[in-house]
Amino acid sequence: MKTYQLYIDGEHVDPVEGSWFESVDPYHGEAWARIPRASRADVDQAVAAAKRAMWEGPWATMTASARGKVLRQIGDLVERESKALAEVEVRDNGKLFAEMYGQTRY
Repeated sequence: MKTYQLYIDGEHVDPVEGSWFESVDPYHGEAWARIPRASRADVDQAVAAAKRAMWEGPWATMTASARGKVLRQIGDLVERESKALAEVEVRDNGKLFAEMYGQTRY
């Protein structure tokens, strides 16, 4: 079974309260992934990290053009990984791959 973590402040971390839930593959009816159940403490940490990144990190001093370039690179990354993202979503919610792949590429 695949175990996912939260991504906070540039690191993959376990949930503060150690709470998890299982994602069930609707086709097989079996758990395929263990997902962190984020608590208020996890959200607070993520929001604080986002505020630091926005106001204190390199993003704060970037020009609009430079920010746009970064956002386009993120879009390119999502498109490049769209097949893997679609496979995870199909397994998680049971949608048809062709439909989900089209959505993740879009």
